[in-house]
Amino acid sequence: MLVLKWILVILHVITAAAWFGLGLRLAGQARTVAEGNAPALATDAGRSVWWMNVFVVLTLVFSVAAFLVGGGFAGYGPAYHTSLLLMLVLTGLQFFVIRPGWNGLTSGGSDDDIESARKRVAIGTGIGHLTWLVVLVLMFWQYLGPLLFG
Repeated sequence: MLVLKWILVILHVITAAAWFGLGLRLAGQARTVAEGNAPALATDAGRSVWWMNVFVVLTLVFSVAAFLVGGGFAGYGPAYHTSLLLMLVLTGLQFFVIRPGWNGLTSGGSDDDIESARKRVAIGTGIGHLTWLVVLVLMFWQYLGPLLFG
């Protein structure tokens, strides 16, 4: 079981890193696409959003699987429980803020609609990256907390 848990943890880390990396360039791409001069970039970034959908779901699945294989709710402390909740928040951000924002950006409409969609993508990825960072800190809290705070 220990080997399975670590395989799931490694897959969780890889998919979380993939989501984070794809999101780094998305706000800039949204700005360029909103200007209307980059149809090829819109297609490429649309694929990035699709892959972000896949990776956020896989990250959540691998985290829950590792959580359950590693002892379930009784086997982990509050930092891990909070991290799991924040992974649900991150998944919600992806599917209810970033993806609809991107769809609104590429579907056209008035300039105000496009600007609103662009901001939605940028804000969603920014909040998502902050949530991701908080989850990362919480994952290492049991190791770093005593070192930093005695």
